[in-house]
Amino acid sequence: MSPGLPQHLTLDYLRSLLSRGVEKAAVTEEARTVLRKWVMDARRIARGEIPSAPPSLPGTGESQPQPEMPDQAQLDSVDEVSFGNELRAILSGVQPGGTEEEAAVPRHISFDLEGETEEEKLASLRELVINWPPLRKMGSLRDTPVFSSGSPRADIMMVTDAPGLYEEKQGVPLAGPSGEKLDAMLKAMGLSRSDIYLTHLVKYRPALPRQLTNNRPPTDREIEVSLPILREEILLVRPKVVVALGAIAARGILQSGETPLSALRGTFHTAFDTPVRVTYNPSYLLRTEDISEKRKVWEDMLCVMEQAGLPISEKQRSYFLPKK
Repeated sequence: MSPGLPQHLTLDYLRSLLSRGVEKAAVTEEARTVLRKWVMDARRIARGEIPSAPPSLPGTGESQPQPEMPDQAQLDSVDEVSFGNELRAILSGVQPGGTEEEAAVPRHISFDLEGETEEEKLASLRELVINWPPLRKMGSLRDTPVFSSGSPRADIMMVTDAPGLYEEKQGVPLAGPSGEKLDAMLKAMGLSRSDIYLTHLVKYRPALPRQLTNNRPPTDREIEVSLPILREEILLVRPKVVVALGAIAARGILQSGETPLSALRGTFHTAFDTPVRVTYNPSYLLRTEDISEKRKVWEDMLCVMEQAGLPISEKQRSYFLPKK
């Protein structure tokens, strides 16, 4: 990472890494010094020692003097654990030093849904999400919900993390280039979006200051508050298998903490009394031409098809294998 990049571009780059489940990245010592200064500035803003945006001096139109740069000893005093945790908080839009006053949200909330059929109850849940107080009181999510698409009676349910720009604009999960990659994957399985149930772990696009095209991954708190809604979807759809697309979706569903995706994929887990298979988000396939990585995703899909009772041809079993 180049330390000469503007702060917002550098933070956007780090957010993109975090959204893909990348927890560590190599940086130069100069870049590390800049990042530590940002963490220290965020601490001082949280304590009210410096304004977040220096106002003009009355009658002069000139900005107030900026605080002095911390010296190297102060920068070195930021220990590695705190540095990592607080930088992750900045990337997630959480003010370091803030307090979490909200009570924990139970995972097993009983929603009072209207309707007799699964379709009617899911429609009722969709309306509930728009004004559900635990979500709306957070103040860290945008205002346009992106609920789900596909069949409410599907045997396969796929879950991704949270809406981004494309999803918010189009109103469907996994839109844009990632959505096109998902469509190609489903086609190879002999399916389409109408054959599965596709939804987000968090139903709103996580917000950022002066947000335009940039996205960020959902915070642990946003996932915690949203999880009862996903649980209700699983109970209503009753799929034979849930597919967690990406590290964030996997950690939310499985409550697996910092376990890397590579350690979670390759086997079935259980959540909400339902088999769960973890695989890479389709966006990962946009960034790699490595056929062995594509084969890993396809092997996950073959296991999902078997779990769902779908027929698998020899041609399908041979996809992405090295040519003899």
